Amino acid sequence: MTDQRPEAGKGLNRREFMATTTAAAGAAAVAGSASSSAQAMTPKRGGILKYSSRVDGRGLDPHRSFVYYVSNPMALTTMGLVDLDKNMAMAPGVALEWESSKDLKKWTFRLRQGAEYHNNRTIDAESVKWNIERIQDPTIGHAFTRSAVTNVERVEADGKWLVHFYLKTPSAIFPSNMIYYPVNLIAPDSADQADEHPIGCGAFKFKSWKRYAKTELLRFENYFEMGADGKPLPYLDGVEAYPKREDKVRLTALRSGEVDMIENMSYFDVTDFRKDYADEFNTWSSPQVGLAHYNINAKSGSPFAMDAPDGKMLRAAVAHAIDKEGVHQAVFNGLGEKMNQFYVSSSPWHMEGVKNEKEYDPEKSRFILRKLNMQNMPINVVARSSYQYMRNGGEILHAMLLDAGFAATNEVFDNPALQAKYDKPGDDWGVDSTASSFRFDPDGWHSRWLHSEAPDNKRRVGFKNERVDQLITEAKQSTDANLRKELYREVDGIVNDEAALIYHHSVPLTGAAVKNLKGYEPQLSGGPNYHNGGVRTAYFDS
Repeated sequence: MTDQRPEAGKGLNRREFMATTTAAAGAAAVAGSASSSAQAMTPKRGGILKYSSRVDGRGLDPHRSFVYYVSNPMALTTMGLVDLDKNMAMAPGVALEWESSKDLKKWTFRLRQGAEYHNNRTIDAESVKWNIERIQDPTIGHAFTRSAVTNVERVEADGKWLVHFYLKTPSAIFPSNMIYYPVNLIAPDSADQADEHPIGCGAFKFKSWKRYAKTELLRFENYFEMGADGKPLPYLDGVEAYPKREDKVRLTALRSGEVDMIENMSYFDVTDFRKDYADEFNTWSSPQVGLAHYNINAKSGSPFAMDAPDGKMLRAAVAHAIDKEGVHQAVFNGLGEKMNQFYVSSSPWHMEGVKNEKEYDPEKSRFILRKLNMQNMPINVVARSSYQYMRNGGEILHAMLLDAGFAATNEVFDNPALQAKYDKPGDDWGVDSTASSFRFDPDGWHSRWLHSEAPDNKRRVGFKNERVDQLITEAKQSTDANLRKELYREVDGIVNDEAALIYHHSVPLTGAAVKNLKGYEPQLSGGPNYHNGGVRTAYFDS
């Protein structure tokens, strides 16, 4: 292939792609007490940022493990073909630009020359091809990561700097699947050590890790982004991360000087902390870092299954038991929004008029159970231990289900144990109090969670609907945002009616840092690591 620019009308290029989608453009800004300029002062190099997040990873291999870009410290070591900016818009990462064929079944990415992995190996087309094929391997790729590349039929390296993706079906939104979360790149010659010492290509490189104790990261001296001084970012010498599950413990660590920055604090501490510590710390509030939802086990073998004779009625009984206003107050302290879809009201992807949301009416739940002669039906509510709002959401759901006539139980698990539970057949669990991270394009939610072939859906919900699959496929082939919203509105109406997955609340976030940390603000969705910002441009002024 010769090195040519796309002809007019031939397909979508990067600029056209960005112009035809509002997927990552945030309508709401991060609210904070710090200066909005990341370069208000002359940056100083050096220093170690001590940082406390809510969670830690299950492992180090970023293809096998889920590397959540907001909370997992190892996310600072990752990068992909596409990056994100502060407002969640796509920005060049390892790829400088991309373009599609007219039929949207082939996408070509032009790589940045000179970008390197942390072992100083050049990031070339063959190494990108190797990464995608490794992620596609079901024995290696995490289900969520693999879901981003399920539409890829094959990858072709064209010389050193061009990568062609040939898709199974047309996709106008494919570049959004190549964002570093979750499709990040590691050095091919490092695969054997990825579980012990991963070699990525982000702004920081790995030094050491002890789960839920300490992660040490060092500045990658050959990172491709440049700072205001004309030298490679980041300015910091490194990051020490101390994940702490409990909100109170994390906040105490900040107040005592044990750490310089925390990812999040309890929703019940936000107001008083802003008032009492305004002179000592900067704070930032992000309107939506994700979506809290209740997943009903609708897989075959469960009484709530999509193919069970009374499955839909039993799922409706659960849905009518949920008091979203009660969750809003008791779990989130009135912060954020009650939800019947994925995006908050300030998002350009929010849709008015989504139908079929089940109203709170525990008497309807009791009526359904009596009609089916299933009073005191056992149902086990499960939640992940890492996130307090998931645990609290499980506790209040447990109480609401008891009130509605179910014989409900409630259990909390460490993530590996909960993941193992998802893989068991039958009705080993009933409802999962969980959440999903912010999606930069709505296809990242609908295709990866609601489509019947989505790996996470198959493992964790079992939702199946032929019409939903058709609508999702049609939406991903369009660059018309208004048409896509109409299609997704119908999808969410069906989802609300089937009640296998129940939307209930946005997940807001408030983080804080010491005053002498400059040049830092989180992303719109709370992430600390983004194009020309976040921890990449953070520095200490003293």
